[in-house]
Amino acid sequence: MDNRIIELQYGLFGGLHDFHTERTALWLDTAREELGDDVINVIQGTGVDTYGLYRWHIERTLSWIDALTEQFGTDVMDIILNKHRSDRREQGERLAKELGKNSLEDIIPFFSHGIVENVIEKDEKHALIKSFGCLAGTIAYDINKGRMVYALHCDLDKDFTEGFNEKLGCEIMQTLIDGHDCCVHKIYIKD
Repeated sequence: MDNRIIELQYGLFGGLHDFHTERTALWLDTAREELGDDVINVIQGTGVDTYGLYRWHIERTLSWIDALTEQFGTDVMDIILNKHRSDRREQGERLAKELGKNSLEDIIPFFSHGIVENVIEKDEKHALIKSFGCLAGTIAYDINKGRMVYALHCDLDKDFTEGFNEKLGCEIMQTLIDGHDCCVHKIYIKD
């Protein structure tokens, strides 16, 4: 990665992020030294506002895409998506290599999150799989940015699937982005 990009990221928010992360780690370590290891358990129980943090990242990403599009035109999104499609395809390929197998049956757990009840329908040619926990979809719906977030997140599932096995396809039947209560993916063997 170009060092200027790393410096840009650090300058835009990394310095502040690192400052707060290091400061709170120091405070927590001091509290743990004085009060004992239960400090760690208490903090683990407080959780993180994952929705808020993810929303901030999505809004930040969309704002810089908008700024670049205003300056350079609509090619910006194509450039980003082409790179991301390639990355997702490679992720699918790596997963298949790690597993040492790449059938329809083998990919289902990565869409169902290992929850058998999320598989709505399955036969030897396809599976319909629902999922509920997509923060990107929920946030996109909440901020009315469905089209862009769909392109940056959901639409890339087909690239991951084809990287996993080029004989498999992925169709997204419904999404949280569109206001549904869950996403539904159809993973199938191509004819």
